[in-house]
Amino acid sequence: MYTFITDSGFDLPRNLKLPYDIKILPLRVFVNEKEYEDKVSISSQELYNLELQGYIPTTSLPKPEIIEKTIRESAEESEEVFIITISSKLSNTYDLVKNIAISMNLKNVHVLDSKTACIKQGYVILRAMEQVKNTGKLTQADIDKFEKESLLAFFVPTLEYLYKGGRIGKAKALIGKVLNLKPILTTDSDGEVSTLGTVRSMDSAILTIQNIVNKFIESQKITDDYTVIGAYTIGSMKTHFEKLIQPYKKGLIGVTDIGSAIAAHIGPEAFGIVVGKGVHLE
Repeated sequence: MYTFITDSGFDLPRNLKLPYDIKILPLRVFVNEKEYEDKVSISSQELYNLELQGYIPTTSLPKPEIIEKTIRESAEESEEVFIITISSKLSNTYDLVKNIAISMNLKNVHVLDSKTACIKQGYVILRAMEQVKNTGKLTQADIDKFEKESLLAFFVPTLEYLYKGGRIGKAKALIGKVLNLKPILTTDSDGEVSTLGTVRSMDSAILTIQNIVNKFIESQKITDDYTVIGAYTIGSMKTHFEKLIQPYKKGLIGVTDIGSAIAAHIGPEAFGIVVGKGVHLE
């Protein structure tokens, strides 16, 4: 038996049938001096609504006692435990989990850095499950390969939330530029937020992301076998998202909202997709 653990920085469509149990370490979200557990005591929509009211949320690591309890229970129940965290460049979750796991001295627990977040973290987990199902093994080199064989592209109309949350990464070059430029963002191979380009309108954003995705699919030679996961936030983003996703329906395995811990840093208005080599879990 194998068990997977991840933090709530990942997003996957809720109706996906997974071959292995996945336990979630909830990141903490703070709004107006109140503390919530992501995906436990605050929903995505609740967080979006608070942001639309003008609140700027902050986030923090999962509680150490929850991490330790989850690891211990999983290690006792399972032959191998694979923990795949949000990028270590975006959060200290990886370092915290790694240190706790080392202190517990459990030989069947493996802590791995996804080098990404959100739906791409979800995609990496799917690839990891596929790998374990086929081989029973999983290493950081495998995770790095899955990260390189996929592309995250998402649109946000403002960098305000990333900037105030300290997660601006390599997108910081945009600060101070013309305010009406809107970024198309990704996580790069280092696990940092970076820009794929800037646009001035929603229609331009959709066309630019499609061009980027098309070039990626061609470069990876996965034209006939790719997997796509989509995500968006508030309802007003749905129409734009549906225009974006239309050419990729054959590879689409599901759509999800963006979790509150991620939305705390990108804001309530966003949409995007991850595309990568085809995942086959059945």
